[in-house]
Amino acid sequence: MSGANPEAAGTEDSGSGPNLAAFLLTVAGVTVAFITVFVFSFPGIIGRFFAGAVIAVTIITLVVGMVLDLLGYFGNQQKILTQPTPDTATGVPESVRKKPNRPLPKRINFDQEIETLREYFDGELPPQMDSFLTEYMQLKTSTSNRKVKAGSLRAALNPIQTLVAGDEEMEELVTDIGDQLFSYIKADPVDNIVVTEHAFYRDGHQYPVEELQAENARIKATVHNQGESAKAEVAVQFKNTDDVPVKTAYLPVGNLVPEARKDLNTNVYVPSLATSASVFVIRATQDTEVLSM
Repeated sequence: MSGANPEAAGTEDSGSGPNLAAFLLTVAGVTVAFITVFVFSFPGIIGRFFAGAVIAVTIITLVVGMVLDLLGYFGNQQKILTQPTPDTATGVPESVRKKPNRPLPKRINFDQEIETLREYFDGELPPQMDSFLTEYMQLKTSTSNRKVKAGSLRAALNPIQTLVAGDEEMEELVTDIGDQLFSYIKADPVDNIVVTEHAFYRDGHQYPVEELQAENARIKATVHNQGESAKAEVAVQFKNTDDVPVKTAYLPVGNLVPEARKDLNTNVYVPSLATSASVFVIRATQDTEVLSM
């Protein structure tokens, strides 16, 4: 169905239930009829007595009618506006519609590649790419199940590969898109978070590990998340001259959103036998959203 019609925001139900005006007309008609019959059929005091009785009954009936109207028996069915709730207007819960989109990891952001293909096709993308563009937009605007959508996007590359067949540069571009998607789908969260640089310090000056043995040194490291949001933990593994681990320290990084970089700056004890150190992400847990209903 198409978008909601503004004029359809409320619907009026005239209904066929009791109506106060119809009730009053009926009472008036019956009263006049009875008075006429009694006055012309029974002249004199008897006719007037019956006419008075009819009027008294009519008054009582009118009072009862007014009470029923106050209680909502009459007229309330005539104008009942049924307003659609925000959730039924689009079929999507408001909590989901207002949820901000997660940033798209750089490795599966293909905006530049699409522009390159647009230039290749003289400024207008062919209809064969419609499926790919639709799947890509869903991937960019989604907040969950991105790996499933990435799989659909990778499948939508097939028609594009046919279109660019014979052009080595374009074939390589499309193949690279497929490879990036495959890597993203298969990757574990820990594979997407890397330590880009690290160093050890004493009193603000950088030193090699062997010069910091048996000391509390300061480690500075930068962690880069190339995937989806995840909570990570970094390991600092010290090794001896035989490249055998002698101690491992664990540093919590916390939550990292896509493409975020976080600097670690903390103290760590360097073992007396340590001559080198490896710094790497040892574990990462995908940050999953829970929808509050």
